[in-house]
Amino acid sequence: MNNRLKTLDRRELAILITIGANLALVGLKYGLFALSGSMALKASAWHSFGDVFSSLLVFSGFLINRILTGKREKYSVIIENIIALTMSVLIFYMAVDIYRESMSTAGTVSLTYLWPVTAASFLTIGITYFTAKYKEFVGHSTESLSLIASGYHSRLDLYSSLLVLISLISSALGMAALDRFAAMIICLFIVISGWEIAIPVLASLKSALRKTPLGEKLPQKGMTTRAMVMIGIGAFMVMSLLSGFVVIQPDERGIVTRFSKVDRELSPGLRYRIPYIESIRVVSTGEVRRINTGNRLVLTGDTNLLNVEMSVQYRIKNPVKFLYGNALPAKMVAGSAETALSAITATRGVDDLLVGQRLEIAAQVKNDAQVLLDSGSTGLEIDSVLFVSVAPPDDVAEAFRDVASAREDKNTYISEAMVYRNEVVPLARGESARNVLAAKAEMQRKSDISSGEADRFSLRSRANRQGGEVNKNRYFFEAMEKTLPKARKFIVDPRVVSNPTQLWLSREGSLPGLE
Repeated sequence: MNNRLKTLDRRELAILITIGANLALVGLKYGLFALSGSMALKASAWHSFGDVFSSLLVFSGFLINRILTGKREKYSVIIENIIALTMSVLIFYMAVDIYRESMSTAGTVSLTYLWPVTAASFLTIGITYFTAKYKEFVGHSTESLSLIASGYHSRLDLYSSLLVLISLISSALGMAALDRFAAMIICLFIVISGWEIAIPVLASLKSALRKTPLGEKLPQKGMTTRAMVMIGIGAFMVMSLLSGFVVIQPDERGIVTRFSKVDRELSPGLRYRIPYIESIRVVSTGEVRRINTGNRLVLTGDTNLLNVEMSVQYRIKNPVKFLYGNALPAKMVAGSAETALSAITATRGVDDLLVGQRLEIAAQVKNDAQVLLDSGSTGLEIDSVLFVSVAPPDDVAEAFRDVASAREDKNTYISEAMVYRNEVVPLARGESARNVLAAKAEMQRKSDISSGEADRFSLRSRANRQGGEVNKNRYFFEAMEKTLPKARKFIVDPRVVSNPTQLWLSREGSLPGLE
């Protein structure tokens, strides 16, 4: 490895050293960005990454230049200037890309671990200062335009690192909006850097194409550096003013804050905010969010334990309260649902949750959880609560299965009894109806017979009353015949006078004159 380094000239060795330093710088800045969420740090990391890429281009140009040295010196100069011009185009592209990303993430990132990140940012300033000065020193010593251009780029990286440090300190003191402003200023620095690189490179390239001696200076035409800076500042102001426009979708609301204080709420449509002074956070109020509570043990009113998992669907009702009323809205919803469930199951039996009244309990959990969310000013509204799973703990699952089996047997017996009842009851009802009808028919028959007998008796009574003494005697004789059917009976005319003691009864004869 040392033998290979000895073959490198001073410019190539300087580029390799600064590439290693910049790779370490990119890793450090991205690590600090991941830790803090600072958009300015991310923009600065992109700037440093571009410095690595541009250094690689410069190094490749040196290698090509070495191959062509002594053969085609003109082409060697042209190649080096083309590489420097390519680097300036890359710088312009980076400025546009960082600006677009800064605007797309406006107001959506909250910064964390600011003081540790701020302390670590001093190291990034030291690395960028070393790379910038080292490239410029070697570039001027070797009269390498591409290396000097790369040094300018590293100098802008130093400025951006200083600006990042200022923005981090400001954010730590409560001025978080300055982070985005710093990202915008870094974009302007990058544009100015690219412009300063492009102007002398274009002049040198024009000189080489016209076969002008390398030491001769061409007359500089065009804008001065001051005019270029003014145009850059003007373009920056125009882009900043245009960045204030924002489109709010129909199912969204925009919350505008001015110096970290809520100023107003934006309805759907094309709206405007003051850049860098006002920030906006867009909230989707029409989106239905969902969170699962996970399995948790609940105690029922009959001292049983159950594993219950719920799925809660909710939406944003009040965007301001949602953004600033709580830090973890999803966990707030889950905690409210779990609290409501614990309170409700303490008054219910285990069967209510397992088989009986799940829908009723879910509706009650929804209402009670909504009361808790409203009392906490969360700005959330629960749409529905569903039980994903309700099961006994594993230790008692076998006992619950036995109970469930007994319950199924009970239901089976009840079903069989119902079938038997459905068979017997209609038959009994039919038999009962038949007996009732038969009794009514018998009652009608006997009633008719009785009525006929009564009518016949009435007719005979009337006829007897008309017959007089004859009928009376006949009835008397008939009654006697029925009363004494086997006795010998004597009929004595009342006109015959006799002594009763003279009557004697004999089977062979009768009294004279008697029949």
